[in-house]
Amino acid sequence: MLQFVAPPLPVVLAAGEDTYSPGQSHPNRNKIGVFDILIVTRGCLIMVEDEQQYQVGENQALILYPDRHHYSGKPCESETHFYWIHFKTAKEWMELNEASSNRRMEFEIRNRNPFTEPPFWIKLPKHFKIHNWNEVDHLCRQLLTIGERSTYSWEWKRQVHFQHLLQELTSTNQFENSSPSVAVAEQAASYLRENFARKINYKELGAILRYHPNHIARCMMNTLGCTPVEYVNQVRLDQAKILLVSTNWSIEKIADNCGFQQTAYFSRFFKKQEGLSPNQFRKQYLG
Repeated sequence: MLQFVAPPLPVVLAAGEDTYSPGQSHPNRNKIGVFDILIVTRGCLIMVEDEQQYQVGENQALILYPDRHHYSGKPCESETHFYWIHFKTAKEWMELNEASSNRRMEFEIRNRNPFTEPPFWIKLPKHFKIHNWNEVDHLCRQLLTIGERSTYSWEWKRQVHFQHLLQELTSTNQFENSSPSVAVAEQAASYLRENFARKINYKELGAILRYHPNHIARCMMNTLGCTPVEYVNQVRLDQAKILLVSTNWSIEKIADNCGFQQTAYFSRFFKKQEGLSPNQFRKQYLG
């Protein structure tokens, strides 16, 4: 499983397709500096990356990493057609396996401008079966034909199609490739984001997700690096920063709107996290 941080979103550099006749092989390459997605439509590619062999059959995909050595493990036995896509990501990435499944990428989320998009993870399986094949095949075709149209905005359109393709590749395998603890953490985080404006306790969270509250807390700590309370308070803090800058609401009204039961607690928490009181934070953005 590949995991990397966005924004910025990954960028497609080149895309194409190849058809290998029986006996042909994929090129031998070492540390090419870009990710390479291979999507096979018919036939089979036998690929090796750092001693690990992968058999990529029809309607399957394989992601080759930029810092590895990859080559063909065996020539094609039948006619094999596949799409290839080279892309880069500007920020940190890591390979998730059994040894690293509980490791986390840490984000610096404090003292952030209220209108800065928060960082998030994108996860892609290494080798997988594509279940939503028709949509993925259509997007690959679109990706290849955009450049042929040569419109003034073709590069922009190609990036948009690539983002859509990545979304399809992640969504088709999201649940079957995620560990149970990651799935629980993501469900809890989703519920907390949707309900941050009201009081939520551990018992209610456990009843909604049908897991023991302590199990939910452990899953969130292992996956996101925070407890449910810490997570929802960060969501509330981000929302409060937006309201402080974009409205003339009183501190009391903002605290209440963001789910803080007491204005005094909100002010103390805000200053502890941001190093400024809510009023000081607001003043620094006034014209």
